[in-house]
Amino acid sequence: MTKVDLTPAFLIHRRAFKDSSLLLDFFTLEHGRVRLVGRGLRNSKTPIQVFQHLRISYRGKGDLKGLNHWEADDIPRQLKGERLILGMYVNELISRLLHEQDPHFELFEIYKNFIENLATVEALSSHWLLRLFEHQLLQELGYGVDFSCDLAGDEIQLDATYEYQHQGGFARSVAGKILGKSINQLLTDDINNMPDLEQLKACRDLNRQRLNPLLGNKPLQSRALFFSK
Repeated sequence: MTKVDLTPAFLIHRRAFKDSSLLLDFFTLEHGRVRLVGRGLRNSKTPIQVFQHLRISYRGKGDLKGLNHWEADDIPRQLKGERLILGMYVNELISRLLHEQDPHFELFEIYKNFIENLATVEALSSHWLLRLFEHQLLQELGYGVDFSCDLAGDEIQLDATYEYQHQGGFARSVAGKILGKSINQLLTDDINNMPDLEQLKACRDLNRQRLNPLLGNKPLQSRALFFSK
């Protein structure tokens, strides 16, 4: 019998499950991603919210355990429009890339900071915030590459252009799309030090190159909402 009391968590996905229940996916601090049954929650007058820091308790045997208590440990966040799409996208990345019952303590704090900042940053900054999160996610999951030196062992030059080679790193190239300065900005992880629009798109394309092999052939549902973003 598993018994967990008041562990910090975020709800990242929910769907109807039998009668009046919900099937709930949580990202928890101590137990990683867990899937629980919330019995009777479809009819609850106080629905459990995504994008809000919670503390949850659950019990059960086997793979599918039951949520038996939850409480909010945070302010409610009603993300709308583009910010909602970005939040949905990050939740889908967590769902797809994290194994169940595999804790990632640092990543939990990174996700928490992302959600808190997403609700307050300016529209364009929210896309840079997302690029930083994608980079940190890959680093935390063990798919990082050297952002300080290129494949030749030379220090990344801010005014040079580079191309990314899968699982290898950066090669200096006159045909490269991403500036060394942008590589450095991803490395330093500063929301206030954002590339220009062209290089922001180059960072987006870089992260997609890094993420796509991990996601496989099944497309992300939330990514379709980005259109040309």
